Formats: sequence, C-alpha cells, structure tokens
Amino acid sequence: MPEGHTIHRLARDHQRRFAGRALAVSSPQGRFRDGAEAIDGRVLNRVEARGKHLFYEWDGPILHVHLGLYGRFHSHPSPPPQPRGQVRLRVIGNARSFDLNGPAACELLDRREVEQLHQRLGPDPLRSDADPRRAWERIRRSRA
Repeated sequence: MPEGHTIHRLARDHQRRFAGRALAVSSPQGRFRDGAEAIDGRVLNRVEARGKHLFYEWDGPILHVHLGLYGRFHSHPSPPPQPRGQVRLRVIGNARSFDLNGPAACELLDRREVEQLHQRLGPDPLRSDADPRRAWERIRRSRA
C-alpha cells in the first residue's frame, strides 16, 4: 500500500500533467462506466491528496481514489497502448495518459460527501493547511 508521501507525489504529478484540460475518460473494465461517462470530456480543475486518498475535482463531481493494497497507476504517453489487465479508469490528455488498476475506491462524490470523508480521515500532517494540534490529539488517543 502506498504511503502518504507517494500519494502526494502522484497528486502533484497529475495536477501538473492534467489539470486545466478537458480529458477523455473511460472505464475499459466497465466497473466505473457510469462515473467515467459523467466526467468524460470535462475539465479537470485540480488534484489533491489527503492522507492516502486522491481527489480529482472536475467541473461538477469529484473523483475519489484510494489505492488500497492493490491499486496502481500506470502512466503512458498519449495515445496510450491497449489496456492491460483490469483497467478501472483510463484518463487521456494531449501528451500523457494514465490507467488505474485495482483501486480500493474509485467513485464520484459530491462536495458534501467529500467533506464527510475529510472529517472521518482527520488531518493530514503532510498538508500545509493541517492543524498539527488536531493531528497530535488524534494520534495520542489512538490505541494503534
């Protein structure tokens, strides 16, 4: 399972390569077909990481991705090669594209659902807007 710093690096990379552009989105595997159709052709506004979660803010819905144990991104130049394995999500930009295989979560959320998830996750100490006191209190109370 990738740790938080890896997820933050992915967010920065995807922000740099894909944000501000209308992207082609599909689900070759078919398990995310409706979600892919809802964001296909829309502009990706920004990508951010919170803990081990990625949030892709499109014009409208927000794509939530959690890689879990088996999830993996594969980056390609555009146009990408034929999908390999069970590609849940394929995003194609002008110069680069990526495939997402095996995530624990790949879903569209509205802003209210995203806020509820953020509250459940708590503060991310790798974010500049995190409250360190709140993070410390949560860690201190944990039995793990």
